Amino acid sequence: MIRIITVLVLVVISFSHAYRLKTPSDVYSYAMLLKAKVEYLRKQAGIEEPFPTVPPQKNKYPRHVIQKALEILSKINLYRISKGYGEIFIPPYPARDITPSDVYEMVKRLDSEVTPFIKDKKFLKSLRLKKYTGKTPNDVYRLLWSISLAFDSLLGIHGYTPTDVYALSEKLVQTVKFLRESQNIYTPVSKPEKKEGLHPNHALYASYDFLRKVREAEINLWIEPTEVPEKPHRVITPTDVYDSLQYNIAELQRIKYRLGLERYFKLKPVKETKTPSDVVQNIEYAIRLMPDFSFEKDIIQYPISSLKKTPNHVFAVTEEILRKLRILKSLKGVSQRPKEPPFIYNLKPIHVYQKGIEATEKAIRLKVQMGFYPSEIPSEPLREITPNEVYELAIRLDGIVTILLRKLGYTKAEEYIYKLDKEIPTDKTPSHVYNNMWKISNMLDVLLAKEYTPNEAFALSSKINNKVAVILRQLKIKQSAIDRVMAEKLSVPTKTPADVFRLTLKLYSLIKDIQKRLNMEVVNIVIPEEKAITSSTVYNSLRLINASLNEIIIYKNIDIEDIAEILEIPKDKTATDVYINVMKTYRLLKLLFDEKNYES
Repeated sequence: MIRIITVLVLVVISFSHAYRLKTPSDVYSYAMLLKAKVEYLRKQAGIEEPFPTVPPQKNKYPRHVIQKALEILSKINLYRISKGYGEIFIPPYPARDITPSDVYEMVKRLDSEVTPFIKDKKFLKSLRLKKYTGKTPNDVYRLLWSISLAFDSLLGIHGYTPTDVYALSEKLVQTVKFLRESQNIYTPVSKPEKKEGLHPNHALYASYDFLRKVREAEINLWIEPTEVPEKPHRVITPTDVYDSLQYNIAELQRIKYRLGLERYFKLKPVKETKTPSDVVQNIEYAIRLMPDFSFEKDIIQYPISSLKKTPNHVFAVTEEILRKLRILKSLKGVSQRPKEPPFIYNLKPIHVYQKGIEATEKAIRLKVQMGFYPSEIPSEPLREITPNEVYELAIRLDGIVTILLRKLGYTKAEEYIYKLDKEIPTDKTPSHVYNNMWKISNMLDVLLAKEYTPNEAFALSSKINNKVAVILRQLKIKQSAIDRVMAEKLSVPTKTPADVFRLTLKLYSLIKDIQKRLNMEVVNIVIPEEKAITSSTVYNSLRLINASLNEIIIYKNIDIEDIAEILEIPKDKTATDVYINVMKTYRLLKLLFDEKNYES
């Protein structure tokens, strides 16, 4: 039995107060936090050699920086595997223009993935986000490269090997073949003979020759051409070659986007030992294959707008996740049926994202149950949520579930992004996607054999109160008034989860009044209340409150220091404790409606 309660969930329709886009300086500032944590790990591992340095960089753009960030994520994955922690999903290079905001979110993930390795809570809480200014993508790239090299010592290696470089060159050749065939060019091209006795410097120079071909193609495609680096006058290592090939692949991704194309290729492991001669042979082959997009032939291209993700694309991913979870449930021999969620109309991507975070958090909890080390739980980015962000979160969730299937020996499992027979519907809305995300969440509840407790709800409500304090300060509420409410020792009769849930509805109503006063548009949404309200019901309501507060932060362009909070989950909280915390949220927001609480 489900009773329907109508409340106004706050949805920003237009952002007249635009979210402050992240800059390279913002990315650099967060990357310095990551560097501090990697330095700590190196010290704990007894590594005494100085932190690696990298020479100043030129002609680096966000598309190259995010490629370097993905390289670090792959090393974090290797570190986890080497420690027996279990793998994590590495997302593909996004099929769109890359901005500093995209890089910022990726660096935040790197930082959060490293954090669980550090048990010293005092050290973590001592870290502060120092704001740097005047930084460029070149500076960010240089810093991330040094962090990547620093990870090598933690992995017990000294940079990439020629075999590693060869594997990346194979991916380069695959991508070039794809571009060639996209232009209906199928004439056979012979692979050049291998030249024995070559060194990394020959491979690096070959990669520069390839980049010249790419530059020629970019000129013919009327996009800003990349610059070809000058040959360095120093000893060249395989790591230098690997970095150069990543730069090349980033440029090929740019060409794919320009043509309106999306196709991903795996970095396949190489079983045989390879040499720089093998790498040069592959790069020279790629040079022969690379189409020049000359003016003598029409370009085969598609609308770039077709690459933009819609609820239809996200729905298709969630259908795949549900299919995989049914297989996982069968492999585990679980017969219990998950709850069937009701359908909620008029939802927006922000709500789907929140439900996606909930499902991802549960999938990560299931990973831990199955023997994996804890991993980063995504947080909602403080910017307008579009289907693109929801799609990328769904892709990550699919990757996690795929890893769990492989853990159980289901080797046929393949990530959705590599499927070639995708079926995309045409009539789905965010509400349809939300319903599927809810089904995924309920299925994970069954697999976990455990729902949320008051402990998790209390931790989330504490995070919400900290966020409300930031909003109040921005709106000129006296710090003394905020401190007074935060320090209150409220005494209430024993409460149940149902009492807490109804208090969250009252809180929604108050937030509605605040949003109306801010001249933010809202839409009517029907929120279902289950007959048996549990701590999970409360937790999910708090997620929606958290989303509503994020909308205020975005609308008012509040510059919140979004360093990942170190929130420890308590072990002895009750529904009454959660009720008191939510009541504090309500009382904090009520400060906005009394003039005496404002700074003079």
